[in-house]
Amino acid sequence: MFHKSILSALVIAAGVGVYAVVKTLTEENKKKTDTEDEVNFIKINEDDTPEETSEAAEVNEETETAEVPEEIKEICGIYPYLKADFVQKVFERNEDLNQKYPEDTLITIYHKAEFESAEALKEYEEILQKNGYQINVLDEKTVEVFKKMFTENGRIISDIYNVANQAACLNGKYKGFKVTV
Repeated sequence: MFHKSILSALVIAAGVGVYAVVKTLTEENKKKTDTEDEVNFIKINEDDTPEETSEAAEVNEETETAEVPEEIKEICGIYPYLKADFVQKVFERNEDLNQKYPEDTLITIYHKAEFESAEALKEYEEILQKNGYQINVLDEKTVEVFKKMFTENGRIISDIYNVANQAACLNGKYKGFKVTV
């Protein structure tokens, strides 16, 4: 029980840490690219198809050996179970996700993970449930967890990192996410 409490605390602390890193990095990037004080809003239709990503499917497989940017190394330091190529692919989607789901948009984010062990699946469910996620067991090896939240810059990718890292920590595979409004 003590081990699960520590894991839960680490997941929460890691999420807060990566959120701060992402927010700082994107604010610095925005300062470099903004030349005018102009705000552009993107209308999101309720009938938009939910976003799914297959790029995020294999957390545990490293496909690229090129040099990793410093910001990605920092995020990997916070989420030690995630591979740099996964972190980078998700990080590259941050701006698109922020535009598609502007700040203070109420979204539901769904994550899918698969486990070989029923014990690991059960532990994953318990940890995420304690952190405010709802659980849908899809079969004896696959689970979908979801949570409603208001968006902020970097919050979606931070949530992806948290959930994927927890799955990888328990020898599971993060299979992707989707976002609905």
